[in-house]
Parts: sequence; C-alpha cells; structure tokens
Amino acid sequence: MKISAPYLFLMFVVLIMGSCSEKETKKGILTLHENYGQIHDIISIADCHSPFGAYTTEVHSLSNGSCYFIQQFSEDEAPFRVSVDSVYQGYLIDENNNVTDTLSQEDVEMIRSHEIHKMSIAPNHYYTGLRYKKKVTEQKKELELYQGVDRLGNSVQLFYKPDEKLISKIEFRNPKDTTQTIELIYDRWVESEYGEMAKEIRIVQAEKDTFYFNFRFLEIRGESGNIKVI
Repeated sequence: MKISAPYLFLMFVVLIMGSCSEKETKKGILTLHENYGQIHDIISIADCHSPFGAYTTEVHSLSNGSCYFIQQFSEDEAPFRVSVDSVYQGYLIDENNNVTDTLSQEDVEMIRSHEIHKMSIAPNHYYTGLRYKKKVTEQKKELELYQGVDRLGNSVQLFYKPDEKLISKIEFRNPKDTTQTIELIYDRWVESEYGEMAKEIRIVQAEKDTFYFNFRFLEIRGESGNIKVI
C-alpha cells in the first residue's frame, strides 16, 4: 500500500510528540534519598534564636502521623506542650499529658510546620498536588520548583536540588495569617545511615523576622534500628 506524503508527515509529528511526552515524564521528578522511606519516628531538640529571644524546641514526629511538641523560653516558665494525633486534632497538654485545651486547625498546621526533618524527607505527608513547575536559580545554583497546597488549601512552593536529592527551601503561607509568607530554609545537613538530615535551618516570617534552629539532638527510629545522629 502506498502511503501519501501528508500521512507520512502526520506520523512523523505524532512520533515527535510521543518522544517529547516521554521526556516530560522523566524530568521534574522529586526524588529523595531511598532510605528516607525506612524512617519511622524522628526525635529532635533545637536551640533556637529569634528577634524575641532564645528558646528550645523539641519535636517527636511519629510514623502514624502524630507529633509531640515542646517549646520552652526559660527555665522559670512552664514549657508549652502540644500533642497532635494521627487525624490532626491538636491539644494543649500539661506535664502529665492531661489535655487543658484544644487547638484550631490553623494552630495544628503551625505546630506541624515545626516537623522540620519529616517535611524534608516526606513532603507528601504535608502537601498535596505537588507538581514540577520550572527550573530556577538561587545563589548561583540551579534548582527545581514544585508547587502544591497544604492541608488548609494554601499554596506552597518547594525548591529542590536534583543533583543532591535534597529540598533546599519550602515556602508556605502562615496558617494564622495567610497574607504572610514563611520561608523554611535548610542551611546545613548531617550524614546518617538513612540519608542526610537537617542540622541547621532558618525560618523567615513575613520577609522580616528570622528564626535560627541549630539541632543539638537528633534520633531516628527506623528499620535499621534507633540511631542517634547528633
């Protein structure tokens, strides 16, 4: 059967489009360290510095999605304690784990935004609809930008280092005031058997207030056992 020239041209176009489509599916894939998936629980304690003074932040991120949060500004004051369960209900608790009050969903998401390590190794636990948008350059480094939404439906942007398979920055809306942007910047990493974990981070709120976290304790509980990283 003789194939006409227009038909040949159409086949050629279809082949080109198919090839381009295959290339599109291969690029822009947010691939993190393969051992991150083996992590169950993460316990961290950070020394924090802010425009409002120094404090400590302790976070227990558990495999069922729940977390335990303690923040203390001075030894003379009682620590601020919060428990968030696996269905994202949050409670103020006392030193005996008795519930003293409940939290709004905005407060719950603010607490969950302190799960610094889990956000960098399991972003899909916090955000949905993450999609590759484009390549960007920051501090002379080529990154990939991903966009999605948080649990409250607010927009979020992830900046990803494809050569290192690490998230370098997360930008999201302040759950308590969505006119404000919060930038979570991963400045320094430390090696572990499960892959690189955050050692130092910065949080920039509303482009003016900067909070510095230096993790002095980090324990990972996973398939290879409990490992104290710091």
